[in-house]
Amino acid sequence: MIRTRTYRILKSFIYVAFLIAMVLHFSACSTEKGNEPTEKLWHGQTREMRYQPDGNGFVITNGTLRFNRALYGSHSAFRVEAGDLPEFALYMPRIGGTLRLGLIQADSSCWLIDAEKITARYEAGTMTYQIQDPLLNNGEISLQLLALPDADGMILKINSKNLPDNLELFWAFGGASDKRLSRDGDLGADPESSFYLKPENCTDNEYFIDNNSFRLYYGSGRSLSDNEVYENNYIPSKEEIESTRLTTRKRIFGFFPAETKLKIVDASNQTNPLQLLSSEKENSPVIAARHKLHSANENYILLINPDSKQDIDYDKIPELFKQADVARKDLASRFRINTPDKYINAVGASLSTAADAVWDGQSFMHGAIAWRMPLNGWRGAYAADWLGWHDRAKTHFRGYFDAQYTEPASGPSVPDPKTNLARQKEVVGTALFTNGYISRNPGKINKPHHYDMNLVFIAQLLSHFNWTGDLAFLKESWPVLERHLAWEKRNFDANDDGLYDAYCCIWASDALQYSGGGVTHSSAYNYRANKMAAELATLIGKDPAPYLAEAEKIKTAVNQQLWLPEKGWFAEYKDLLGNQLVHPSAALWTVYHSIDEGLADPFQAYQATQYVDHQIPHIPVEAAGLASGEYYTLSTTNWMPYTWSINNVAFAEVLHTALAYWQSGRNEEAFKLTKSVFLDYMFMGSSPGNFGQLSYYDAFRDELYRDFSDPVGTASRAFVEGLFGISPNLLNNKISITPGWPSEWEFAQLETPDINFQFEQKGNTDRYLIETKFGKELTLELALKAKSTNIKSVKINDKASEWTWNKNAIGTPELQLISLPGTQFTVEIEWDDNTFQPTQIQEVYALDETISIDFNKSEIIGIYDPQQVLGNIKQINTQINAILQGEVGWRTFFVQLKNEEAIWWQPFSFELRKPVCFIASKNQPENELIFAIQNNSVADFKGKVALGNFSQKLTIPSKSTSKNITVLTDNLVPGSNIIHITTAEKQFSDKLINWKVQTKTEDTFEKVDLSEHFNGNINRIFDRQYFSPRSPYPTLSIPTQGIGDWCSYREHEEIDDSGLRKLAAQNGQILAPQGVPLKIPANSETNIVFTSQWDNYPVKRVLPLAGKASHLYLLMAGSMHHMQINMTNGLVRVNYTNGTFDDLLLKSPDNWWPIEQDYYEDGFAFQLTAPQPPRLYLKTGKWHLDSYNVLAKNKTNKIEGGAATLLDLVLNPEKELKSLTLETNTNDVVIGLMAATLKRSAN
Repeated sequence: MIRTRTYRILKSFIYVAFLIAMVLHFSACSTEKGNEPTEKLWHGQTREMRYQPDGNGFVITNGTLRFNRALYGSHSAFRVEAGDLPEFALYMPRIGGTLRLGLIQADSSCWLIDAEKITARYEAGTMTYQIQDPLLNNGEISLQLLALPDADGMILKINSKNLPDNLELFWAFGGASDKRLSRDGDLGADPESSFYLKPENCTDNEYFIDNNSFRLYYGSGRSLSDNEVYENNYIPSKEEIESTRLTTRKRIFGFFPAETKLKIVDASNQTNPLQLLSSEKENSPVIAARHKLHSANENYILLINPDSKQDIDYDKIPELFKQADVARKDLASRFRINTPDKYINAVGASLSTAADAVWDGQSFMHGAIAWRMPLNGWRGAYAADWLGWHDRAKTHFRGYFDAQYTEPASGPSVPDPKTNLARQKEVVGTALFTNGYISRNPGKINKPHHYDMNLVFIAQLLSHFNWTGDLAFLKESWPVLERHLAWEKRNFDANDDGLYDAYCCIWASDALQYSGGGVTHSSAYNYRANKMAAELATLIGKDPAPYLAEAEKIKTAVNQQLWLPEKGWFAEYKDLLGNQLVHPSAALWTVYHSIDEGLADPFQAYQATQYVDHQIPHIPVEAAGLASGEYYTLSTTNWMPYTWSINNVAFAEVLHTALAYWQSGRNEEAFKLTKSVFLDYMFMGSSPGNFGQLSYYDAFRDELYRDFSDPVGTASRAFVEGLFGISPNLLNNKISITPGWPSEWEFAQLETPDINFQFEQKGNTDRYLIETKFGKELTLELALKAKSTNIKSVKINDKASEWTWNKNAIGTPELQLISLPGTQFTVEIEWDDNTFQPTQIQEVYALDETISIDFNKSEIIGIYDPQQVLGNIKQINTQINAILQGEVGWRTFFVQLKNEEAIWWQPFSFELRKPVCFIASKNQPENELIFAIQNNSVADFKGKVALGNFSQKLTIPSKSTSKNITVLTDNLVPGSNIIHITTAEKQFSDKLINWKVQTKTEDTFEKVDLSEHFNGNINRIFDRQYFSPRSPYPTLSIPTQGIGDWCSYREHEEIDDSGLRKLAAQNGQILAPQGVPLKIPANSETNIVFTSQWDNYPVKRVLPLAGKASHLYLLMAGSMHHMQINMTNGLVRVNYTNGTFDDLLLKSPDNWWPIEQDYYEDGFAFQLTAPQPPRLYLKTGKWHLDSYNVLAKNKTNKIEGGAATLLDLVLNPEKELKSLTLETNTNDVVIGLMAATLKRSAN
């Protein structure tokens, strides 16, 4: 089924309506968000396995898509577009025409794409087709398509068998418009129809027929030669003038079998081949032909840019085809794997072809199709060394050595007024664009560009030294490295605190802006760079001390300021400004960079991957024919509101995370995540074998791009370094191998230009054959996850070998062995029959519960409790008992065990919950509150639940949930209701929310007069100029209008409160749907109390209150930014005269919503755990309790005119009121109060 974007949006409408109607639960059981969606089918959509693995290929029968699989040839931007259906297009680059094929039998004809059965197969640079149709009787036509490896052209080979005598093959070619498509015709950006043979694309095409060949002239812009330009004393003839006219145009030559009769026809009539063939040239010329097929003959079609290859005739085409196929196979065989998993084998066979596609001969591109431009800081260049192209790596690096600035020495930080101070002024001599900056194009100094491409580029360079051990190149590179490190320090750690700002330095950095803060991922890059610089310095006679000191400083600073020990993960960043808050909601890039760059120790790495398990949204990868519940992918963050690159589902991000799982020893989960990505993109997606940028599961962008550089680079690492665990260190003449394949695999093979690696399991014996091809002898360090804690024998090259247990291994005992230097190693391990089985615990425990773990035959060596979750620890022989304490949520501790001689750390991860908690739907019915009580403790619960005058006794068995409890309207108030649970020993209480409750007629409300405290106009919230405070250092930050980001620095949303003012004009108030009155000025210039960390408004305002009240209702509005998500952005505090207070914490996205839009929620990448507060649309004056359900491309839930939010706070009716404090806590946001109403106590 073809899913157009309109279809996808319609499905989203339906799904959102369903989501609103279904029961979603929020719970006080955990303070952390869950990551599991409530539905298995993403947006209610059923997918299929479009492609099946077939050896090294991807096969589909009767697929529906055209131009969905690109074939690349030379290292130019040329490509051939093929697909499920046999119709082909040239991109030269720019549209170079479409080749249509058809069948003719007497007076019947059909287009080949309409044949009854078409089996299409993609394999590493070629498409093949087997075609059957009633016109063929019992015959079959086979096609194989190749791109030329050394020129811009395509060859199609045509074979047939058992054909009717009168069967002819028809072809037509044309439509070379020379048009550049918006993203060069890539998936998700330009429609399939961009490559259709359209009459309007044919108008300026000129054809010249020469027997069985043609010359097409189209477009313009082909450069004249010097001789053509500088003819001396020669007057050309009219014929020569006409000929010269053609020399300025682009050309495509076509060659066909000798018997072919070519004809120029008109593209306006393409109902079937015969109608097109019978047409005469008019305004849309196309070349067409018919040719009788003979089963014994091979036929070829060649289409080529003659400027890329000369001296072509038809007789040479068979040899050209053979050469092209050999070149394709040689390229594909650069990386060979063979495993028990047929899906993995097919993907691996396509890897080096995709890697070659992003190489232009001098450097690695951003993408093979879209964004085909050099950008030195993306991850595609990793493919060079990991796939054995060390010469390409060196060419890439040297090109950018020439692009590094060496002057001026330094410069001032100058935020650019043209970008509303969101980014640095891009002028040579400002702080960024000084000595050490590496510009975007290789081979020369380039003008400034808005990325810090240095970080990833240098990380790849440092890895290159490990892959090659090339000391001569290291010495050549050293000045570049020195300048880079000084540049990073000067610009991004100017306050010398050891934490580095991140200035657009990773793929996901569009809209990432840290305003001078200390960032985990950039600090991790700088940590490894300095650490390795210290190691490299000693090899070439340089002083390592300053680099080692800086690395230690970074590590200390990160551990002290960004590591969250009680939670077990690294924070995203720490503010430089304001309250210098730590932002705990880490993105995937924070997790994998901290691990990949070696900043995390093994215990931190394991805990950080647990954060991904339980805090990052998981999206099920489900399809007909695929095991349900087995596979999943990840969104990059849990952030809101959406903007580009902030919360996406991206191939490279997920695969880099999988690599981090491998590096953390979590092989099984790493493999599952990796395979899930491959299934999603390459088998279920629109393009077979596609290393795409974004997933089908990306709610805002859908599938996007093909063979993108970052996915290619991360896939290279995932295969070589992750799945096969290969990590060379030629600087120290060794190679480490830590296999990462699933434990049940009985064989695995890998071959690259650097290594041959074979694994085979027979019974209890594992055998490894390893041949290194680095040109020198290396020491092999092999680390293997133990299958048993007892080993019968270990041999290397048929000799008994010493081995040890890795005492620091986490998760599974790990065998370590080190060989003598060599190039070939045969390693045999015979394991004992006693299979290793880790100790298991429950998944859920309650606070203050005793956890008891018996390790049976394993001796307890030590306990490591980094999150302080264990209290009163008691160890009795092989058993541990402890009282569970600390923060609720997912928690981890480690126990070091010894079994036989094996010693390792066993991690234990579980969810810690409150002993008793409430479970309630976010979508409550009108005038009722329905909830259940969950007993998480080991003891039966006996107690009473009470709300207002409602009371009910309960008995809930251990680890069970009560039946639903319903409280009716007489005992409810609109908004928050406090429920009390009482037992003989303890009392619990919590807040449940229902905004569908009406006030009572006897309720007494008092509207607080805020008029004398108003200091702003809600309509001008984004008109003000927020100039300070801002970082004095080079950074990216929110634009001065207070909305947008460094990419979208002109963003502006019009806030219009005319509807609200119109409602208020009647009597100076409005009435909320629940019956709560709110005092609103109709004509006042000011109508809101603003607070902010910006200097424009006070951080805090205190407003007087008096008397007693049981409830406070607040109409609030303000800004919210994705960089401040999952934070307490501010608070409303009600102070009592006795010195106590009650707080309403304004948390995003729970109850603090942006004025200009609703949060988009889909239950997958975008999850809201709290009920939506009522929203008052300012322009219409209408109230809403549900979000906009409109999801359009590149947009989120924007509200015309903006919206305010109704919030509430339960008060103590026995206490005398003193004042209300409004305070803003986080940077970038403005928090405003428009109205406040007290529900006075009955007494």
